[in-house]
Amino acid sequence: MASYRPPETGTLIMSALLILSLTFAGYWILYYARTGHAPWELLPYFGALAIGIIVVGVVVFFIRGGGDAT
Repeated sequence: MASYRPPETGTLIMSALLILSLTFAGYWILYYARTGHAPWELLPYFGALAIGIIVVGVVVFFIRGGGDAT
């Protein structure tokens, strides 16, 4: 019989990605309004942060035993 585990890790990952995307959008708008051109140099930094959040979430999922079929 499978044991029930609440999906709080997935919720934290989604909220972290949502906050990151809102921060990115806000910074993009402010930078564009000040300088008049798009800040394309931000994409690698925010992309790396997003990938880092996803990797941490996957690692935590498997450490907590989310991958076993019991």
